[in-house]
Amino acid sequence: MKRSTVGLLLLQAVFVLSWSSGFIGAKLATRSDGVFNVLFWRFLLVSLCLALFLNVRLLKVSWAQIRHHAVVGFLSQFLYLTCVYVAIQNGLPPGIAAIIAALQPLMTAALSSGSHAERSGGWQWLGLMIGFAGVSIVIFGQYRNSGAEVGWVMYALPLVSALGLTVATLYERRAARTDSGGLSLALFIQSLLTLIGFAAAVLYTDTLSIPRTPDVLISIVWLTVFSTFVAYLSLWMLLRVMTATHVATLVYLEPPVTLVWAALMFGDEIHASTYAGIAVVVAGLILVRLKQPVAVCAS
Repeated sequence: MKRSTVGLLLLQAVFVLSWSSGFIGAKLATRSDGVFNVLFWRFLLVSLCLALFLNVRLLKVSWAQIRHHAVVGFLSQFLYLTCVYVAIQNGLPPGIAAIIAALQPLMTAALSSGSHAERSGGWQWLGLMIGFAGVSIVIFGQYRNSGAEVGWVMYALPLVSALGLTVATLYERRAARTDSGGLSLALFIQSLLTLIGFAAAVLYTDTLSIPRTPDVLISIVWLTVFSTFVAYLSLWMLLRVMTATHVATLVYLEPPVTLVWAALMFGDEIHASTYAGIAVVVAGLILVRLKQPVAVCAS
């Protein structure tokens, strides 16, 4: 196997693990006074770390870069995290939120179908649907009796998250070849503008407080390192070498990986349906990867 192939596989594994870590970090923060407070301190830490790393390079930021990354940051960070965290805080089980957010690959395939470079063929659509069926088996088997008393709005919020991340993914994919600012600078601008959004949210809800308990402190560091730096950097790196649809299919692995991770870390029970669902997910991913997107020649 070529070194480049091994590197790409490792990058994809890092992407799946880092995005799954968000649910683990959220569980560590269950004793928090509010999700906006945790997210505010998370992005404050992220922005400070990146500002120190970039230092004088921040003086070269253009308004075009700010406008571009403001859109990406709002959709992929502020909107995505707000909807998911608020839904979970109001009683929606994380697994249910994950299965709804897993609609993102289907949204990405549908919205990118008009692109000549990323048009999805019939085999890809079949693989996407099989992957979604596998995720459904995992989540509904794990939480078949959960979330019955949660309002329908809470179920709609992760759907908004999925749509926001889909639009951000396609927007970033199309602009990736023209943006020369670098991944660190892009993440800084996105995180800083996200911080402003969460600062407004935490002041509006009057939930601002200094983290003191070990669980909250650990969760903030956890979410900063794994769920921000590693997750978003790996996402934008993958978008430079893979189609948006292929990157989006990796989201299907997030719920199964999260369940297994939570079982090992917190002792959560895994049902037999989980293993069956994981097998179906893998089958769908293999089908998507074996069949390349349909090439459309310009007339």
